[in-house]
Amino acid sequence: MYGWNLFDYIHARNISSGVSNWKHLVAQMMRCTVPGGYVELSEMEIKAHCDDGSMKADNGLKIYVEHLRESMRKMGRQIVDANLLKNLLEEAGFEDIQTFKAVEPVGPWPKDPKLKKIGAMTLLHTDGVFESYGMAAFSRVLGMDNKQVRDICERARLDSLNKNSHIYCVYYRVYGRKPMTMSMATRRY
Repeated sequence: MYGWNLFDYIHARNISSGVSNWKHLVAQMMRCTVPGGYVELSEMEIKAHCDDGSMKADNGLKIYVEHLRESMRKMGRQIVDANLLKNLLEEAGFEDIQTFKAVEPVGPWPKDPKLKKIGAMTLLHTDGVFESYGMAAFSRVLGMDNKQVRDICERARLDSLNKNSHIYCVYYRVYGRKPMTMSMATRRY
């Protein structure tokens, strides 16, 4: 365990599948952050979005994400969004909380040059991410055999390469500052 008031900045990214008690985690982050220091939480929403109907019901990426959500639910994990992250920081006592939401296209399908570049980078990331997130969740939690998991992961990978499916995910980033002074009455850790 880390001591009190050690870190100027604590960053946590894409850890929601491993967190069973967010309030405890954020309280520990508050304890370990120096007065005036920052904590930043960055999480991908576990949901595939599409605004133009190009993601069909049998899309492999959509199916993969639905299985991932189901495994999270079965493990008792919270599905994270900006409101949850903001509320966690508020409840722990952080100040000046800022919330950001970003769209992360899957593939270089957007017309906007910046989103096209982000989509291309996301596509590079997907090559290995499906099995790394899905194997344990689908086999141990959902009870699938390894072949079935690999098939779902491969189908998600292949369908993410389809430039005619305009799928995106939402990424949330929330940060807050630890107050310079905290009375014993306002401490939540």
